[in-house]
Amino acid sequence: MSNKEIVEENGVTIPMILITIMLSALALLLTIPNIYLDNQLYYESRKIAHLNRVKTMLEEEQVIMKNRLEEINVKENLR
Repeated sequence: MSNKEIVEENGVTIPMILITIMLSALALLLTIPNIYLDNQLYYESRKIAHLNRVKTMLEEEQVIMKNRLEEINVKENLR
């Protein structure tokens, strides 16, 4: 061997730890907004579905009320 010895590092070094932490932070920064938006979309779609059910129920009730009103008008006209 020559006067200069070749030193090989085995194990974990500080730059490796820093790179791992940076990559983990980057992954979190990229996924957290997506999770937040997915949750918001889920809850908004639940609200919309609920409002659609209420709308359908009210439309059915309106039809029933119109039929009753028509029956009353027919009975009054027969008298």
